Amino acid sequence: MPEKLLTLEELSSYLGISEAKIVALMDEGVLSAYKIGGEFLRFRKEQIDAVYSEIMSSVQDSDKVVKNDVRNKVKERLNMVREHRRGSFAETFADFFYFYDFYIISFLIIGVLVYFIYRSLLN
Repeated sequence: MPEKLLTLEELSSYLGISEAKIVALMDEGVLSAYKIGGEFLRFRKEQIDAVYSEIMSSVQDSDKVVKNDVRNKVKERLNMVREHRRGSFAETFADFFYFYDFYIISFLIIGVLVYFIYRSLLN
C-alpha cells in the first residue's frame, strides 16, 4: 500500500499554523516537501513528527519578531504624531487649510450666493 502524503492544507490543520507560515518554514529549510507534478506540495508525516519541536520554536520566534516589528512601527508613528503636534500656529493653520480648503472655499461661495440672492429678493 502506498504511503499517504499530507497536502499543504492537511499539514496546516495538523500543525495548527497557517499555510503561509508552512511555506515560509520551507523557504527557511526547516521543513522539507515533495513536489508532485512539479506543482503540488506533499509532506511525510514521519518527517513532520521528527522536526515538530523545531517547527514550533521557529513559528514562535517568527511571531515574536512580527510583534516586535509592529510594536516598533506603532512607536514610530506615535512619535511622528507628537512631533507634528508641536508645530507653530502658522503650521497648524496651513495644515488645516490644506486639508479643508475645498470646504472653506465652498462655504464662502455659497455664502456670497446666498447674500446676492437675499439682496435681490429685497429689491
